[in-house]
Amino acid sequence: MNGFVLYDFRIDVWRPETLPLSRLSKYTAELAKLFGAETDVHLLKVRKGSAVPELAVAETDQAKVAQRLQLLHSDGAPDDLKTAFRSLNQLLREDSGSAILRLKGGAKILEFPGQKTPLAEEVIVHEAGSLDGVVIRVGGRDESVPVWLEGENREKLACNASRSLAKELAQRIFGEPVRVTGAGKWRRNAERLWELEEFIIKTWEPLVDSSLLETVAALRGIPGNGWAEMDDPQAEWRRLRGTE
Repeated sequence: MNGFVLYDFRIDVWRPETLPLSRLSKYTAELAKLFGAETDVHLLKVRKGSAVPELAVAETDQAKVAQRLQLLHSDGAPDDLKTAFRSLNQLLREDSGSAILRLKGGAKILEFPGQKTPLAEEVIVHEAGSLDGVVIRVGGRDESVPVWLEGENREKLACNASRSLAKELAQRIFGEPVRVTGAGKWRRNAERLWELEEFIIKTWEPLVDSSLLETVAALRGIPGNGWAEMDDPQAEWRRLRGTE
């Protein structure tokens, strides 16, 4: 197929005649996220043997895709890439299978252990902390009112607050991000991933996205703190933040 680089995603537990279309659609949706939302990638066919979705990536996107997939197990891996890998692995675990992504007729790129993933014992931790996000829902009639935030990666953070705090936060719905502090309940699941189970909001504050110039100007406006007398307050600010 001219103009494209081909990949195989070999699922050991399925065959084309046994793989339901609804299940295939879930795999291909997560594969699209794995390759990148803006990538020109296509499903060509599902070959016989094990179920092998054959994917075609435009040559113009191949370098970008190859670099992205290499990042998966590094510290610089983007969150959407890690989420797509976990979702594919979870689908395989549910299907009691595993899979390999490789260049067609070539090298193995990624391995998805699926059912072979060692499971950890679940752990629950209660601790104080903070969450950042946009208020997307406030509702309920009880003394403890559900308040939902949308995090940086569009994840839903389900919290609860008193009626008075919920009333204040309702004024910020779909507005600028806020930071809430309180008591959280976190669960480490069988795949060693931490999930928020419960968060009781005690206080909140708006998150102000101020520039360096705005921050330094505000500091210099406070009498007697020494910032107004500095020759280069921006350099001092960067030094204190460890960025210089």
